Amino acid sequence: MTLLLIDTSTARCAAFVRHGTNDHQQIEAGSRGQDARLAPMVRDLLVTAGLTPKDISRIGVVIGPGAFTGVRIGVSFARGLGLALSVPVVGVNALDVFALLGAAYGHSAGVCDIGRGELAYRLCEQGTLQGEYETAPVEEALATIRAFGSDKPVYIAGTAAAQLDGEILRDTGKNELDMAVIADLLIAGTLPQLEALPWYHRPPDAKLPGGITP
Repeated sequence: MTLLLIDTSTARCAAFVRHGTNDHQQIEAGSRGQDARLAPMVRDLLVTAGLTPKDISRIGVVIGPGAFTGVRIGVSFARGLGLALSVPVVGVNALDVFALLGAAYGHSAGVCDIGRGELAYRLCEQGTLQGEYETAPVEEALATIRAFGSDKPVYIAGTAAAQLDGEILRDTGKNELDMAVIADLLIAGTLPQLEALPWYHRPPDAKLPGGITP
């Protein structure tokens, strides 16, 4: 099996290929120009791996949380490539990945800073994801996550983890998505099989005439 992973949800452009036991990846920092960089990056990555697009058997794409434009770029590219190659495309929510990173400790949570004084989070207990994706003001989110641990430490990972580290919440030190970890979780069937559609933590600010949301 050849798995292609794509992530443009944050300030980077990342592509990853796992072919059998061999991994290849390219990551470039910066949120500008992701739409222009992604296709050449995937092309070059496949060449480096000695593969062609026809070798791809599955595509995974990070659907959020993240920047509105970045998420759309990655999802659109993944869906278009999947359609052209007639291969399945799977959505990956970063909150699931981060929550599972602390699974070995018992209680864990994926936590991402989504701006405006709010957090997005997902809870996990004994390696099993709990509830739904949640968003809330920071203090409200922290109260819920602390209560989830029932006075026991909750191990956190994600873009907001370092700033939330404390007596109850323990930072795992993993605040950026590791593409190889995503591949491991997808292949193991641990991650939810999500549709490859953008996951937005709030409606977009831009509105079309007449109040229609794009």
